[in-house]
Amino acid sequence: MSNLKAFELRSLKKKELLEKLEELKKELSGLRISKAIGNSAKNSKIRSVRKNVARVLTVYNQKKKTELKNKYKGKRFKPYNLRKKLTKNKRLQLTDKQKKAMTLREKKKSLNFPKRKYLVVHRE
Repeated sequence: MSNLKAFELRSLKKKELLEKLEELKKELSGLRISKAIGNSAKNSKIRSVRKNVARVLTVYNQKKKTELKNKYKGKRFKPYNLRKKLTKNKRLQLTDKQKKAMTLREKKKSLNFPKRKYLVVHRE
């Protein structure tokens, strides 16, 4: 089997991808057995089959992740693995709403004593 192309695999459904994966794994186990026996004719094929298995798994996992992203798109909470990675500092930062929150006392003070605005007049 020649190298599979990822763009071709993306057109397949999840079930078909899993079938392809099983087929590739069987082929790989057969190749490993033939290598153990000492048949060196197919040894070079092991690498390409392993890479094909990796391609199929990659496409399958990408499809799964996009489905989950669409499922949780408008929801209030997202699973941790679907949230943005960012840095720890960014993740722990307060939201804008939390930053603007005031205690009752602060609100009263800011309403009763607003920030004074001064006008500077320049005379010549």
